[in-house]
Amino acid sequence: MASQLPQHILWHGTDVAPPVPEWLTAGPLAVALEEGQLRGLWLGGRCVVRRIYGAVRDRFWNTVPGVMTDLCVERSGGGWRVTFTSEHVSAEVDFVWRAEITGAADGTVRYVFDGEARREMAKNRIGLCVLHPLWLAGKPCGVEYVSGDRATVNFPTLVDPQQPVRGLHDFRELRHEAADGVAAVIAFEGDVFEIEDQRNWTDASFKSYSTPQRIPMPATMRAGQRVRQVVTLRLEGGALPAAVVPVEAETVRITIGAAVGTLPQIGVGAAYHGGKLSARELERLRALSLEFYRMEVDASRPDWLESLEHGQRIAEAIGTRLEVALMLPEAAEDLLRELAAWANPQSNYSAGVARWIMFTRGAPATRAASLQLAQQYLPLHDVGGGTDADFFQLNNHRPPVGMLDFVSVPLRPCAHQFDLRTLAENLEGQREVLKAMAVHWPGKPLVVSPVSFRTRAQKGPVAAAGELPAQADVRQMSLAGAAWTVGCLKAVAECGAQSVTLFQTTGLRGIMEREGGSGVAEFHSVPGGVFPIYLVLAAMADWRGAEVLGAECNAELAVQVLVLRKHGKRRALVGNLTAVERRVVLSDFSKAVVLHAGNAQAAMESAVAPAAEELPDGVLVLPAFGVAWADEV
Repeated sequence: MASQLPQHILWHGTDVAPPVPEWLTAGPLAVALEEGQLRGLWLGGRCVVRRIYGAVRDRFWNTVPGVMTDLCVERSGGGWRVTFTSEHVSAEVDFVWRAEITGAADGTVRYVFDGEARREMAKNRIGLCVLHPLWLAGKPCGVEYVSGDRATVNFPTLVDPQQPVRGLHDFRELRHEAADGVAAVIAFEGDVFEIEDQRNWTDASFKSYSTPQRIPMPATMRAGQRVRQVVTLRLEGGALPAAVVPVEAETVRITIGAAVGTLPQIGVGAAYHGGKLSARELERLRALSLEFYRMEVDASRPDWLESLEHGQRIAEAIGTRLEVALMLPEAAEDLLRELAAWANPQSNYSAGVARWIMFTRGAPATRAASLQLAQQYLPLHDVGGGTDADFFQLNNHRPPVGMLDFVSVPLRPCAHQFDLRTLAENLEGQREVLKAMAVHWPGKPLVVSPVSFRTRAQKGPVAAAGELPAQADVRQMSLAGAAWTVGCLKAVAECGAQSVTLFQTTGLRGIMEREGGSGVAEFHSVPGGVFPIYLVLAAMADWRGAEVLGAECNAELAVQVLVLRKHGKRRALVGNLTAVERRVVLSDFSKAVVLHAGNAQAAMESAVAPAAEELPDGVLVLPAFGVAWADEV
């Protein structure tokens, strides 16, 4: 038996308490301060600005985390002043900045970023970012450009492919609705700012940032070179309400409605580290009733057909079919001719492939020529395309509708920010991506493949042995990872996805740990055990093809609820994405399996969920970061 993991590691993968925001009031505004960021500026019951923060990103677009010191919060005269120092040091970057953030009784908030490079270094972005909430989509925004000219531009309704958003660039001031009769005016100093539609990366926001994308990157900074930027928010207009701190309900009430879709086909991907699966790992995968096994094949490698055959054997061993993501070179006809022979209906392999996702080497999204050849040589197969990067690439390079049997996109919640609240917020960004795909490829099945917490691309130097690579996230092995997976399944199911590839089989990006453990001190998994994500998938093994019922609750960011119905029975999967215990009212549900920090490790070691408990009066007590599945009477 492994030594007992600390509660915080079981909660969210690291042995520190989750951050708790400190609420400040600036006249009518309630402002959440968390780790040096303003994590929500609220007027009445509406979030006016989602976030203001300082970003340091190296030449590979890696976000270099800061170490904050000297934090001081002073309150006086109906306002406040916050100061701190943030140091950002990596192999690529050495930058330090000082913050001064003030809030005044009239609702004015000012954020000053003042820093310098401590050595010569290359960067893609350093400075302040402002995240604007998604309820502004389609709303008008007054823009004052650095030229002094003014215009009114609507925030985009559908995910905008252009970066920056058309008309929202080269500005020094924005003005948009904050509440009835009240405008939010945001002024920017120190650089030229523009807006990107962050839904392209599944972030649930629009982002104001500098320096403009048209300026070549990376840029070299000299030792001692300074960056000073200021963002000021003020309110104009009618009567202002009193400040109200938003509180997520501890008693969560669920409203279950009619069917809104079908549970997508669920599969997992081949592990990035390669290697054979043990007999126990194969047995555990068979128990999940997976509908496919995703593998990535580079057709330019001489052993690509052998790789396909190896993947086919694994798929057969776990009782499922293949989803093949095939990377094709520009000149692919000879390779596809070979593939056609391999996938001939009379061969041993044809029936074992659920779908072919075609990608074009070096292209941001599948090119029409690759699809045309694939359709020619695989006429009896489901052949689709999309992107192996982010929706941004697919949105800007859309494969023709008529050449696709389906369209595919990966999803990841951590492109720009990595905290727990971002995980919860960006579930809405996933919905926005799938809604846009349904518009651009009408009638085509939507394939989500794969889901990962972080980028799967190698950015910058490869991590040394024993270090956590940039593609991995410590929450992969945690209860928080499982609770988020419930929310992800809910989002993609309710938006009509046909299938979803959830993570990988084993390892740092998997659903269970290898027999020898992670090999990374920072990743605290149980060697040979499963992750809580695995137990969530096991809870749905008998629910393939189930209807998904609409389910709303009064604490959407705190608690995720996925309700399934099959053969007249219902099962509710519930995930708590916070460190606060929640009472979830599930009328007509009588028993539940509850996974929490007190029993999670035993379940991870055995790959068996704890026994079901009675639900007195249909009330589920869900501990911090707990995950549960409940069945009705």
